[in-house]
Amino acid sequence: MRLLGALVVLAVLAGGGWWLTSRGAAASPPSGADPQADNASATKTAAVERKTLSVTDDFSGTLGFAGDYDVIGGLPGMLTWTVPTGTVVTAGKRLCETNGHDRTSLMYGSRPAWRTMEPGITNGPDILQLEKNLKALGITRRGDKIDSHWDTRTTAAVKRWQRKAGLPVNGSVGLGEVVFMPEAIRITEISAALGTMVGQGGPVISGTSNRRVISLDLDAADRDLFEIGKAVEVELPDGTTVPGKIATIARIATTTTDQQGNTTTTLPVTMTLDDPTAAGDLDQASVKITVVRSSRENVLTVPVNALLALREGGYAVEVVDGASNAAATPSGSPATSSASASAAAGTRRTHLVRVEPGLFDHGDVEITATGLEPGDLVVVPS
Repeated sequence: MRLLGALVVLAVLAGGGWWLTSRGAAASPPSGADPQADNASATKTAAVERKTLSVTDDFSGTLGFAGDYDVIGGLPGMLTWTVPTGTVVTAGKRLCETNGHDRTSLMYGSRPAWRTMEPGITNGPDILQLEKNLKALGITRRGDKIDSHWDTRTTAAVKRWQRKAGLPVNGSVGLGEVVFMPEAIRITEISAALGTMVGQGGPVISGTSNRRVISLDLDAADRDLFEIGKAVEVELPDGTTVPGKIATIARIATTTTDQQGNTTTTLPVTMTLDDPTAAGDLDQASVKITVVRSSRENVLTVPVNALLALREGGYAVEVVDGASNAAATPSGSPATSSASASAAAGTRRTHLVRVEPGLFDHGDVEITATGLEPGDLVVVPS
């Protein structure tokens, strides 16, 4: 998207001369700065501006939720109740029920439960996870130790939780009564139908986290555009644009080959929204992600079509003598009459200023030049 790749080189007119403009008028070289007058074909002007230009790239991503979780059945019997799909289940809440009374609840932890937790068991990380959850739920009391050891205070805390949750109060947690997951889960699928028999080890419920993410399979060639924490803009399906950030970039690339034998190497990337609620209830929705490739702040700019290709090489702009931006005719709209067009540039003297083009951005171009200031008027083609 750089300027020199986007501009069309202008043809050299017969008869020569130092330089030629896109309007076909021969003039003196910029070094002489000789004025030209009554240029009737120059009907519009635009002001030189100082602003920020950015070159961006767009990518297609998918808005959804992070993570995939399966709730494995631990209480065998007939499935009599499950939490509805779309529900976000947090620590201490029920997930499913078998036999009309055996309930499985969610608690947070990285280690799965593997035994009944009750008085007399050996120390273990499962006890520590349970006690951390009871504390977070406000069940433990002052003086209760949060550790991997089961004591009488642990039994008392479990009973208080069972009573509050409407569970059988026995002071122990049977295998399958608690499922440890790293975080709250959002239910996406019920794997077993109500009224069917479920056994230990079989999937009952599937879900994701409740964390909004945008997923993108990034072509490895564009890896240099992405870095963790970098800001992005996300266009939602309704056209709304919201800010976000790059959250993760995989280190291991995935290579795929299509039926034609073309090989593509990609890196999974995830992004987050600054305001997760901005996406509403959208799930698995296609979104457009805009990433800034390069940016230049506080630079002089003119419309790209104000540039004149010089025969000897390089570019110039045609500057209206003694004009201010108050006289500019918008370069994107036609002149209202020949009189107004003449007032803008046709009856004024102009001179040429050599410029060095820089970054190109949506019809504007950065320029470096001597003798140009913001507000100066340059001629653009009609």
